[in-house]
Amino acid sequence: MNGYRCKACGKTYAYKRLRCARCGGSDFEEYELTGGTLITYTVLWATPKGIERSPLVLGIVKFDDGTMALGQIREYRELKAGIKVRPEQGILRESGGQPLYGYYFVETA
Repeated sequence: MNGYRCKACGKTYAYKRLRCARCGGSDFEEYELTGGTLITYTVLWATPKGIERSPLVLGIVKFDDGTMALGQIREYRELKAGIKVRPEQGILRESGGQPLYGYYFVETA
């Protein structure tokens, strides 16, 4: 998973942006986000159309460099805040019969 760092002020983001929220800069450098910690999560039993996983677990992950991201949490032994996770890429859901790909998080060994 790539992160994005503002070249003007150094603020990091998990997702691509047009402008930096801190300084308004528009020049970013990509870097790799590898591992992080699950900060909090929620379990959705009533899932949106196109999501076959039930329950759907969504969580906020704080990467080792402080960058935070929201995403699906999959493949965990015990769901709890504080577990170490890493991003993986795959199908998140289907829309109009087509798979939509993105990142989700799995517990590290």
